[in-house]
Amino acid sequence: MQFDRRTFMKIAGAAPLAVGLGSLPAWAQETYPHNKLTLLVPFDAGGSADRLARAIAQFLPAELGDTPVTVVNRSGGSGALGFTWFSRQKDDGSMAMVAPINPYLISAVLRGQGNLKWDDFHHINGQWQDYYVVLVNKAQPYETMEALLNDIRDNPGKVSCAIIPGDGGHLSAVIMLEKLGIPKENVNWVTYDGGGPMRTAIAGDQATMTFISALGSNVIADQVRPLAVYREERDDARWPAPTINEALKPLNIEVPVLAADLRCLSVQQSFVDKHPDVYEKLVAAYRRMLERPDFLKFAAEGQIGADWMGPEATAASLKNSYEIFEQYLPQL
Repeated sequence: MQFDRRTFMKIAGAAPLAVGLGSLPAWAQETYPHNKLTLLVPFDAGGSADRLARAIAQFLPAELGDTPVTVVNRSGGSGALGFTWFSRQKDDGSMAMVAPINPYLISAVLRGQGNLKWDDFHHINGQWQDYYVVLVNKAQPYETMEALLNDIRDNPGKVSCAIIPGDGGHLSAVIMLEKLGIPKENVNWVTYDGGGPMRTAIAGDQATMTFISALGSNVIADQVRPLAVYREERDDARWPAPTINEALKPLNIEVPVLAADLRCLSVQQSFVDKHPDVYEKLVAAYRRMLERPDFLKFAAEGQIGADWMGPEATAASLKNSYEIFEQYLPQL
């Protein structure tokens, strides 16, 4: 897939609402032209994308003329089954998707899963940008990344790692082991199909460690110990741990800091092309929802992202992540 200028500008140019929210045209206040809107989440219930989708489903109807919004979960293949199913649905605006496009759709496209094509999707907004954190259960003896990695090197098969196959956490772990010259086979990889089950596993000490989205993992903070965060700067208010390259300094290596989940509201590109008026109504309503004080209060209390990046900035962020995955994904 080529990110040429024409494709990027097509994505970016779809952004409506060049004016402020206070001067929305009259059509933006009309009832949505479908009797309901379905939000597809390509993962099991309980994960971060699912929580985000259900928050949107709670507050968006009021901005769509009381059009009901429902959430449907279709998990499997690290999101690939849901992405494929979504790409085959009607492109009339009756369905949208809430998912971590980075990394899961990127990974699925690059791995050739489901005959998915990057340009078949349009990403309205990256609402919740996350970063990775390395966690172990508090019952585990490891206090530092150095101690954990030394045990992986010296005792093959002892340490297990909970992963979602092909995601950025999985890739980050493999890159780190490769830079240390530790065979990835030294780790027992335990696979899951969503962040919710993976958090349950690490909280229950069913796996030794995990590389997982940090901002969605606050619900298990009392059961786990953070060893490092995949950031350029620490975030001690949320996860009191060194940055990954600070933690790896005693081992004399540095690793790329991959961005974690960018959870987006997305639609089919063909919907944008065929029904621009309906698309604009959806985006206008969604943006108004992000401005609602009750939604912002709900999001803050639930530690759910509520950002407006818009199509252009979202496309730019995803382009950067796509290029990093394209470089490193063969290592999996």
